[in-house]
Amino acid sequence: MILFLEPYFEQKPWAGEKLNKMYDCPEGTGEAWIISGYNKKSSIIKNGKYKGETLRHLWRRHPELFQGIDDKEFPLLIKIIDAKKDLSIQVHPNDNYALEKHNSLGKFECWYFMNQNEASSCIAGIDAKKQLDVKTYLESGILEEKLIEREVQNGDLVVIEPGTVHALQAGSLVLEVQESSDITYRLYDYGSNRPLHIEDSLNVIKYNDNRNPIYPFQTSDIFDSKYFSIEKVFTEGENEVVNDGFVLSYCIDGELDMNGYKIKKGDTFIVCSDEKVIKIKGHGRGLLIRPKQKEEGRAKVRKVALITGIVTQDGSYLTEFLLNKNYEVHGLITSKSQLKSTKIKHLVDNENIMNKSLFFHLGDLTDTSSLNRLIENVRPDEIYNLASQSHVDVSFELPEYTAQVNSLGTLRLLDAIKQSDLKTKLFNESTSQLYGGNSNDCMQNEETPFNPLNPYATSKLYSHFIVKNYRDNYGLFAVNGIMFNHTSTRDDEDFIIRKVTKAVANIALNKQSKLIVGNLDSSRDWGFSNDFVEGMWLSLQQDKADDYVFATGESHTVRELIEAAFKVIGIRITWQGEGIDTKGINDVTGNVLVEIDPNLYRVNDNKFLKGDSTKAKTTLGWEPKHKFEDIVEKMVRTEISGK
Repeated sequence: MILFLEPYFEQKPWAGEKLNKMYDCPEGTGEAWIISGYNKKSSIIKNGKYKGETLRHLWRRHPELFQGIDDKEFPLLIKIIDAKKDLSIQVHPNDNYALEKHNSLGKFECWYFMNQNEASSCIAGIDAKKQLDVKTYLESGILEEKLIEREVQNGDLVVIEPGTVHALQAGSLVLEVQESSDITYRLYDYGSNRPLHIEDSLNVIKYNDNRNPIYPFQTSDIFDSKYFSIEKVFTEGENEVVNDGFVLSYCIDGELDMNGYKIKKGDTFIVCSDEKVIKIKGHGRGLLIRPKQKEEGRAKVRKVALITGIVTQDGSYLTEFLLNKNYEVHGLITSKSQLKSTKIKHLVDNENIMNKSLFFHLGDLTDTSSLNRLIENVRPDEIYNLASQSHVDVSFELPEYTAQVNSLGTLRLLDAIKQSDLKTKLFNESTSQLYGGNSNDCMQNEETPFNPLNPYATSKLYSHFIVKNYRDNYGLFAVNGIMFNHTSTRDDEDFIIRKVTKAVANIALNKQSKLIVGNLDSSRDWGFSNDFVEGMWLSLQQDKADDYVFATGESHTVRELIEAAFKVIGIRITWQGEGIDTKGINDVTGNVLVEIDPNLYRVNDNKFLKGDSTKAKTTLGWEPKHKFEDIVEKMVRTEISGK
């Protein structure tokens, strides 16, 4: 398949008139982005079944067209620049500097001077041996005199390495090939009021650089770099070229037939991966540009993760987990006061990570516009949707709000990813509450029918299926993690396991005399939160998106939980009475330590939950590391110590 492209046009105050003669573009167009996958600046497909779609969209949705490259973004940007004035003096950072400052790679680019070019030179280099020299040039107003002017002829290729001071001059018409990085520093702008980036420029300039960047390219030739290759092809009759990936192409002049497609002067097109051999007939010249996979050992951009519900226990453990894996982590908060939450305060107070690898953004899952802006600005590789109204009892009191956050909040995230055309993976935290009532001998897995018994579970059912809908219909990498009960000392105190362990600790410290609970016979599969966040991460590292149950495979009643908690402080509980009259007695003293409050019984409570994580274990290699008794002991002892 060969895809012809319609450029994206940028108007510039320095624009010449040559692009207006080449394209039907607005007056004042200075740049034609002829092959671009940039967000909101993408080329448009002109032919075939993908006609009208953006190149950015195809890059995300149809990787089979671009085999051999797996970059997050389309790897190259190719543009034609038409300048009637001298352009600003710029310099690009190398990988290491760009990664530290912007979590981006540096930029390597080339200029091919086209037939209609009228400039006889360009700026490529500066006569300076050290940073202080350039500072002096700027302060004394003599920088222009120290710029190195290179003579060029039409057909030349000028290679701009990171650190090279460079600029196009008046009359230039060039085809520019660059890595898809938007990091550029402006050192000097001939008296313009546009902002300069002097400190960054001085930090990245290659001083005392005597390399000649001019590469004569008038005849058939190949320029090869570790980033991409550019082949200039002359065809007089017939020619044949092997395609071992995909090829970005521009027709300089002539009329050609390429694998049955008619090509004329000025055409821009992509020869996709399925065209293994490119057979060219006719008379003409063209440029064939092949992007390369980033070489092994090249510095890598940190992955970017966005976490909704970052102030929850799962959010705090996941943040720690991802930071340890060198992620850049962004958290969604509804107010700045949430930064004082004890669950994440130790991270917020760490000056080594705060606003360096950990960032927070105001927004809400009920606000579509804030989510769209956030995803567009952060451009996350992975989103972990942990935010929810997760209290079953509250869901009966606030059913509409529960649906807004849990159901429509997930939908808003999915649709924002779909609209953004980012290669973003989504983990959606689902719940064992989906299963509802089950018999005591039935473990639940991914195939077990759902039967939600409360508004919380019902809202999560919508969330679960809308993830599957977007995965199946739009090709999004979206995962449901059906999380059985998991806890830690960071859990909210109104969840039963934290409530029990805290009360037992208070009884041991003589701060409380009794534990008041509801249904003793509710059975749950309790795990440790830190184990579960590893499963979340593993599910997004796979080649294919799927749904997984995360559970320990053991189920314990509230009665067993209470017995295990009191055992930690050396008390054996015996039970007397039945139903709501049941009491938990200290086996030695006879004191009543546990009583039942019928008001704490839930309507339609899930009686038995026990998860089967076979799929997660076999596919992801995930295993829960903490046993029930260990979790209870750890929580009681932590509560007693106050740490």
